[in-house]
Amino acid sequence: MAEESDKSEKSGGGEEPAKKKLPLVPIIVVAAMLIGEAAVVAGMFMFLGGPAEVQADPAVTDELAEGARPLTLPVLATKFQNKKSGESFLYDVEIFATTQKKHEEDATRLLEEKKAAIQFEVMVIFRKAEPAFLREASLQTLTRQIRSVVQEAVGNVPGTDEPYFDDVILGKCTEFAEF
Repeated sequence: MAEESDKSEKSGGGEEPAKKKLPLVPIIVVAAMLIGEAAVVAGMFMFLGGPAEVQADPAVTDELAEGARPLTLPVLATKFQNKKSGESFLYDVEIFATTQKKHEEDATRLLEEKKAAIQFEVMVIFRKAEPAFLREASLQTLTRQIRSVVQEAVGNVPGTDEPYFDDVILGKCTEFAEF
């Protein structure tokens, strides 16, 4: 029996423990501080007024953004022959290269200087091309090879590893059967 009375004393002896009440005073103090801060911030905005009016000057241009604007330059517009399939086909081709506006002058000059070398290398690509490459929907194999030729011929922007041309586009690649 003594053991039972010890256990009942440890477990609370039948009385329920008192429930803890929420500490109302700290909650009220924190809420009052938050409301006071909000009132001070709102009052400062009302007292100081809204943001100043901003007027855009249409005559000002962002030269950095203008220099990074993409630009498309013509590279070649000619015809190339391919006899790999056993028949002779003629391909009417237009090739363009994309660069940034800031490189326009140098890129145009370099394309003119290297035009013969680029045309020769592209002619070799077309003569060696498998008929399947010439009939691809997106002409991705030819585009990749021509991009490599153009970037190798023109090189990079001086002082950087950045190529002059970002991409090469085959604007036209029309096949004609030669008779």
